[in-house]
Amino acid sequence: MGLPWGCGCPSLTGHASGLLTSLVTLLLLRLGSAQLRVEGPDHPLTATVGQDVVLPCHLSPRRDARTLDIRWIRDDISETVHYYRNGEDLYREQMEAYAGRTELARDGLSAGSLDLRITRVRPSDDGHYFCTVKDVNAYHEAIVELEVSAAQATELEEKDAKLEKQAAELVEQAAELAWRRFLLPHNRVKVTLDPDTAHPRLIFSEAFSSVRWESEWQQVPDSQERFDRWCCVLGREEFREGRHCWVVEVEGEHRKCSWWAVGVARASVERKKGISICPKEGIWAVQYNEGDLVSLTTPRTYFSLSPVPMRIWVCLDCTQQQVSFINADNGVEIFTFTAASFNGESIRPWFLLEKPGIQLCLRDSTPQTLSPALGGSCPSPATPGSPLLGPAEAAQE
Repeated sequence: MGLPWGCGCPSLTGHASGLLTSLVTLLLLRLGSAQLRVEGPDHPLTATVGQDVVLPCHLSPRRDARTLDIRWIRDDISETVHYYRNGEDLYREQMEAYAGRTELARDGLSAGSLDLRITRVRPSDDGHYFCTVKDVNAYHEAIVELEVSAAQATELEEKDAKLEKQAAELVEQAAELAWRRFLLPHNRVKVTLDPDTAHPRLIFSEAFSSVRWESEWQQVPDSQERFDRWCCVLGREEFREGRHCWVVEVEGEHRKCSWWAVGVARASVERKKGISICPKEGIWAVQYNEGDLVSLTTPRTYFSLSPVPMRIWVCLDCTQQQVSFINADNGVEIFTFTAASFNGESIRPWFLLEKPGIQLCLRDSTPQTLSPALGGSCPSPATPGSPLLGPAEAAQE
């Protein structure tokens, strides 16, 4: 028996209506996609490491792209290389590897150009890029392949290394020139030792221009000025401003196994307590101890010098608050303390001597006495019988 007229037709009509709606939607999307088409190059692009490259893309047919959503990505939507929307570059979603290295060509947007510039190309930039564009009703994308030339990367790296080496040489030459200027005659001063500050084991020459260490304590007055823990002595001179430099030379048969230090100290440096010899305590110096030359920093800085210099310029710059040590044999900088905390105090030459067999000599390097080689022996310190004896008295001893 046949079905009554109309039975089952509502269901058929509903299915047909849904199918018709889907077909219309698909047709509209295709029409929209046809209206928004992105084209890129039909061949891979090549770029060299370190140079810039432009990834070209454009709308076809050409139209104003300034109101579109333009996103350049790598293999996934989360790998955003550059994002442009509503006339603004949005960097929040940009991959870290491309930060500060991408630029959308704004001047071509009105003509449908979607070109992306990548600066300072890296080997990791090699690969596929997707230029995606969408508006309210349409979406399209194009693929651009970038091949980064690794063959020239090594050449560029070698060139960079060569330039860095040349720059380092220029810096070294500039530093050497600066120190040569520092050592100009008007900055040189004559320094003498202050026996009133000396540890009782230290013996001086008559002119207070050299000092040596003896195991026997000398009979000297005790005072707050005198060091009695470390075997130290200060220079008589005090400096508050300007540049000043002087030469210290180590003499003696046992220089290799000696222990000495030279530098500067605040006038208020601690003399009665056992302190760590370092800038925190107001001492800026370099120390030699049985073959090792180190800066008295915290931690210590060891120098690989062969041979170890036994003639050293001590250079004090009160204005810049720097203390430098220069090899007096070749003019090469050994070490510089920067941003020294002088705290507005007077700064005095400082010396330490903790073993016998050598003496520290202060050369008179002022213009009227300086010789090219700073040659000659320094006066020998007095005999141990007294911390200071004149030549005749020493002979009598």
